[in-house]
Amino acid sequence: MSDENGTTERELREENQRLRNTIAYFEEFTRERLGPYVSYEMLERIEKQEIGDPILGERRTVTMLFSDIRQSTELSECIDVLDYMSLLNHYLADMIEIIDSWQGNITDFVGDAIVAVFGAPRPNDRAAFQAVGCAVAMQRRMRAVNEWNHDQGYPSIQMGIGIHTGEAILGCVGSRTRMKYDMIGRNVNLASRIEGFTQGGQILISDETLRAAGERVVERPEGAMLVHPKGIQGEVLLHDIIGFGSLRV
Repeated sequence: MSDENGTTERELREENQRLRNTIAYFEEFTRERLGPYVSYEMLERIEKQEIGDPILGERRTVTMLFSDIRQSTELSECIDVLDYMSLLNHYLADMIEIIDSWQGNITDFVGDAIVAVFGAPRPNDRAAFQAVGCAVAMQRRMRAVNEWNHDQGYPSIQMGIGIHTGEAILGCVGSRTRMKYDMIGRNVNLASRIEGFTQGGQILISDETLRAAGERVVERPEGAMLVHPKGIQGEVLLHDIIGFGSLRV
């Protein structure tokens, strides 16, 4: 059987299959090329985006994680630049793997600093729980990171992590030629300030995160401390976290 142009049903089926294969190829190609730059969750949202989609802007309570290598500026000046980049990329690869496994979404790298959000773009009522568990896993991985550094003849490094839970503005910022998913607001600034109070190997979290994370979080016995973060009105209560369930930093 054929249509008015003489095309048979078999030829139509074959052409449809070729089109499906072509579409599948380009979808996979896009994922492979964009994968290192955009999380899988973000790719899904971008593919399904419609006018009015929350990815374009929304307010939501999320948990924000900031991490940073201590004395990284001094470190970068005392070793060869190629050695420093090798050290940094090995460290980041390990941290990215852990953040991904705890369902965090990395929004930015600022030099050696990592900015991640839990509970966005997809809502997650376990965001604080996962963020703290992730932070403990990250600090535990630093032992292996420094073993590798030692084997390469590189110096040991230490990382501080700050976590806060609160409302943020989330969405795509930029232009048609350059855009990224980001978070904005007072609570984002506060999360960054909390990280700034940490020492190497330390995890500091806000009172809001401790309450939201649940009973598995293990705090240092000495208790919490009050701080006055720059640019933040009032005092903030911080908790020094040393474990998560049976795991210890």
